[in-house]
Amino acid sequence: MTTSSPASPAAAWHGVLGIVAIVLGVFLCAFHANEWLKQTVLTGAMPEGAEFSAAAVECPPAELEEEGLSAAECVYMVEHVRGLFLSMPDWFPSAMQWLAGIGALLAFLSVILGGALVNNHPAAETAAVPLFAALALVDLLQFMAVVNAGPIIRDIYLWGVLLWFLLHLMMTKGAIAGRQSHVILPLQGQANQ
Repeated sequence: MTTSSPASPAAAWHGVLGIVAIVLGVFLCAFHANEWLKQTVLTGAMPEGAEFSAAAVECPPAELEEEGLSAAECVYMVEHVRGLFLSMPDWFPSAMQWLAGIGALLAFLSVILGGALVNNHPAAETAAVPLFAALALVDLLQFMAVVNAGPIIRDIYLWGVLLWFLLHLMMTKGAIAGRQSHVILPLQGQANQ
């Protein structure tokens, strides 16, 4: 496989797809890391049966003032977290932790791949399709987990998961189309000679 010259359509494809992979990869890495952290904190800090003691619900006035919250907002936040935890099936936090961890790793790799695509590295073209397809698979698995987790969880997660799935599906299709055009364009040039 030869590298394309900077003026070729294949090089333009590499550059555009690489920039998209970098930007979306950074956002996705943050998204998955945040989800992993949320599930870890939520499951690790929740008391047995999701029943908070009166002391846990009590919000110290100094902390309320520091955060700019009212006592009612503090109680709402505690009840919101409790309701979120109670609406999750037992399997959901660990499933989302695993998928978010894998997703964060793949997103980080897509940032690296994006840099390689921008620099027109030959191996990047080969790695783009499986990496973007793996990201779409993680999104699909998250979608299946969210759909089976109940209405409250679906309300919170569904649109975000669907959006990422569609983006990764389009990136996979773009990588496939770019590889095909990279193969077809040289053949067309030979036919014109």
